[in-house]
Amino acid sequence: MKRKHSVQLILFFLMSFSLGQLQAQNEKIISIVPQYVFQNGFKFDYEFTLGEDWKSWLQISPTLFVGIDDNDVSSYEYKNMSGFGLEVHHKYFLKEPDERKGFYFSYGGGLQRLGIRSDQLVPYTYTENGNNYVSYHTDEVKTVINRALLNIMVGKQIVRHRPLIIDYYIGVGFRYSMDKDMKLIETYNDGWFDYGYSGSLLVAGIKLGFNFSKSK
Repeated sequence: MKRKHSVQLILFFLMSFSLGQLQAQNEKIISIVPQYVFQNGFKFDYEFTLGEDWKSWLQISPTLFVGIDDNDVSSYEYKNMSGFGLEVHHKYFLKEPDERKGFYFSYGGGLQRLGIRSDQLVPYTYTENGNNYVSYHTDEVKTVINRALLNIMVGKQIVRHRPLIIDYYIGVGFRYSMDKDMKLIETYNDGWFDYGYSGSLLVAGIKLGFNFSKSK
């Protein structure tokens, strides 16, 4: 229950901050990142210009994870998964384009916190005829994974039907995952899409956004 209240408080803070920035900034874009659905994630990007330079943007990206019965692209089986994350990137267009479209460079990072419950084989010891033995039984295991993220990307933003925007991007990233005991969980580290993955990876995707531009 405490975790639920914490998540609600964080989301309320992010929404309040975003609404305040919508009033304060001259240019802003809100986008959804649909590919996160395959990891039971719900992510949106809020971007706004820095100062009077349209080419320079700050991007804030909250993410909420909610999953049951491992219905996602990770290679690990679990009973329940939930968590949240926040990323911040600087997005810089190579030149000031017409109609708010063009190529850009982006870099930044963030943090994620994920709680996972799963059934695993747990060792236990027993004594029989004066001898000690080790065996295994299935038990529910709970863990919390903390992840640090770093990304460097290039992309292209296009305008299909103003003010609707499509954003394609590709790049490289680095992930570092630790469990609640500050030990890397190898069980959750079989591939790029696993929640405990640590290492480099390809970062690519698409965003669908709406441009709240005051200028023509």
